[in-house]
Amino acid sequence: MKFRNIITSVLTIAAIAAGSLQFPASVISHGAADGGFTDAQIEASKLKPTLSASTIDLKAADAPSSVQTINITIKGADSSYSSTGFHVYFDKRLTLVPNQWGGAATKGSGITMLSSESYSKGNCIFLTTAGSKDLGEDGVMWSFKVKLPENAENGDFYPIRLVYEKGKITEDVFINDSSDNDSRLMQAWIFTRGMKDGYIKVGDYNAGDANCNGTVDLSDAVLIMQNVSNPDKFGVNGTASGHITKQGLKNGDVASIGDGITSRDALSIQRLMLKLTPSLPED
Repeated sequence: MKFRNIITSVLTIAAIAAGSLQFPASVISHGAADGGFTDAQIEASKLKPTLSASTIDLKAADAPSSVQTINITIKGADSSYSSTGFHVYFDKRLTLVPNQWGGAATKGSGITMLSSESYSKGNCIFLTTAGSKDLGEDGVMWSFKVKLPENAENGDFYPIRLVYEKGKITEDVFINDSSDNDSRLMQAWIFTRGMKDGYIKVGDYNAGDANCNGTVDLSDAVLIMQNVSNPDKFGVNGTASGHITKQGLKNGDVASIGDGITSRDALSIQRLMLKLTPSLPED
């Protein structure tokens, strides 16, 4: 009976979430994902798993219209989880390719012994599992396929982001069967520190290197602002000798990838220099 109740509860929540997903406005900051624990408590967690998405590097010639497999992998939670639910966002330029059963994603070896469901809406997939025992294992939890656009070219970057969300009715989870304190600390660790985004990178993309000199520093932020404020001189067809290039536009788009070069990109590079963000690109 307990198993049936757990399955019904988690998968019903999944169904509700699938019908009411709102993206990306419902994305919650990491501060809301801590489960009420302090930073010190989370740092002292007995379990500190990493949930990660694939990182794929492609040659420019191989990218257009290619289909790539993204794996979502868990490490450090072997036999310590049963009920899970989290969101994966893929770049809007990518197209989700349904599996052979028409589903959004396919369960992997890590969750073979758990009940599972996957739902998609737009460029987001919601993935969920449930079970009456902690039969979740380290390894690939999920895999899904995406198709690159036919105009994919050198320097393109397509982020794959793992996201915790909390809505009016639902909240993402990653806990064991008993939902004990250690389990909830594990969940807080994953949702605040243990999610590692993935990507598909084509050719020469170097996040933040707007002037294409091989390094990322404040001169890249300066060039971005020059391009924004005076495109006739510093734009891709500008008159200045040090104007931004087409590749520089791609490299410099590091804040909300796909919206083009803005002052937010320059700010992200400055944040990297000040060690306020660990890496680029930024959400």
